[in-house]
Amino acid sequence: MKYYVASGVRNAEKVNRAAAALNAAGHTRTYDWTTHGDVSKTPDARKQEVAGNEARGVAEAELVVLLLPGRFGTHAELGIALATAANKRILLWSESSAPFDGTEGFCVFYHHPAVERIVCPFETLLTNLANIEGDAL
Repeated sequence: MKYYVASGVRNAEKVNRAAAALNAAGHTRTYDWTTHGDVSKTPDARKQEVAGNEARGVAEAELVVLLLPGRFGTHAELGIALATAANKRILLWSESSAPFDGTEGFCVFYHHPAVERIVCPFETLLTNLANIEGDAL
């Protein structure tokens, strides 16, 4: 199964750990934005290239995992995932329920019917990702 892991740049280590769990289960990453990290200070052409690569990575993925907290890019990726949600599984993870219950960082799209909200310790998420099978859509 093809997957994409979205989050803020500050969460790059967690993104790569989630990707490693999915890779170990035999899945394929569509795009690894952590290799370039923050591109906010790069020339416009580079920003356009990265935006296209990330959008394509989300659109091509059969599984999109979003790790909170995220910033603007993470929310744009959630929007792309929702716009291309046919035959796609969208997992939205947080260690606390705060983003989902409105006490911290609320977004109404966290409650879209296509989104599976997951609240658990990160290590538990990694175990769950390692056990996702290709037909789990």
